[in-house]
Amino acid sequence: MTQFMERTMWTTVLLFWSMLDLSLGQVSSQVSNAQELTISQVDPTFLLKEYTQDKEDEKKVESMLRRYAKGSKYVIVGQVQTINRLSTGEYLDQEAYIQIDGWMRGMPEEAPSVLRIEKQYNAPYLDNDWDTVTGVLVEGYSVLIFLDNDFHVVEGNAIFYTDGEYLWRNKRNSNFLHPHYDREWTKENPYDDYVVLHRTEVKDVLLTQKPATWLR
Repeated sequence: MTQFMERTMWTTVLLFWSMLDLSLGQVSSQVSNAQELTISQVDPTFLLKEYTQDKEDEKKVESMLRRYAKGSKYVIVGQVQTINRLSTGEYLDQEAYIQIDGWMRGMPEEAPSVLRIEKQYNAPYLDNDWDTVTGVLVEGYSVLIFLDNDFHVVEGNAIFYTDGEYLWRNKRNSNFLHPHYDREWTKENPYDDYVVLHRTEVKDVLLTQKPATWLR
């Protein structure tokens, strides 16, 4: 009787673990499928070849970049690690820690591998003026950010998300949608929803537009 009960117990345990392995396998498969679905089947950079940015937007982008360059002592490229609300200041003010991949301007002598920055809420959003869209930080996203001498985001919104050699910024004052991972493209014009730049455009502006004298 005892041997029979032991065999029954071990059979039950083995059956439980086999069912658990099957369940975990199904969950893993579902997670994998979900991750695949978040990546667009159409690379947005392919669509850029079919469209051109509005002439007025081009002028506005040039003016904006020159302001950012003049107001920045540092320009960093990296990945957003963590985001917190600042204990002081306005409710929308944030601090973030950026894993640094490179410095496009002003690398300190003792450059940290992880940099703490502050994004303060500036002027409110004005309807139909993407230049006033509030800067958005998203954990895990790769970014290019213009910073002043205190490592504050210039104008509170000098943040661009990187995807390959292109830089993207939302034109709507809503949650940022990463152009490659958070939305599905078919034949939409990317310039309708994003300010789109090539990295060389930022490099050129940084070469020609010096920081303000008080930042040098």
